[in-house]
Amino acid sequence: MKKSMLLALAAIVLVVGTVDAAPDSSLWLHVRVDEDEGTKVKINLPINMVPKMISIGPVSDHFENGKIRLDDKEISVAELREIWLDIKDSPDMTFVTVEDVDETVKVWKEAGDFRVEVRGSDDETVDVRVHVSVVDALLSGQEDELDISAAVAALAEVGAGELVTVSQPDQTVRVWIDSSAEAE
Repeated sequence: MKKSMLLALAAIVLVVGTVDAAPDSSLWLHVRVDEDEGTKVKINLPINMVPKMISIGPVSDHFENGKIRLDDKEISVAELREIWLDIKDSPDMTFVTVEDVDETVKVWKEAGDFRVEVRGSDDETVDVRVHVSVVDALLSGQEDELDISAAVAALAEVGAGELVTVSQPDQTVRVWIDSSAEAE
């Protein structure tokens, strides 16, 4: 159960960290984790509640008031912003493809979305789809901060859709936004 909760929380942080939209009370953020051993985690939050949940209190020394502060990092937020400007202004294209014996990783931009796909030889798959406007909002923070609240607002603007799916032989994780209050 602890592993499932950690995966669910990680998925929320990942999504919240990549979202860019104005809050829309008719949309819901869903996270679902299903493990073969029978453990299930379902999280259903109105999209306009996500920034409030984030601002409740510090989660760590790096995450407070809807912002993530990157200290002791290998790449600065300023460097991320520079790289992002080049990616954002580029035409739709594949930026990275890594083919290995055990997995294939592809990173590309297509139709306004930034995408990451991982395919492992052991039936592990990861798919991430983030609208360009969400990344813009995330990187709109001050100095070395990522603006999670702005990203959530942008996500709401983008609207319903699949954000993250992870499939492993023993569990699945799905993060998506739609207009239904209950996860399926």
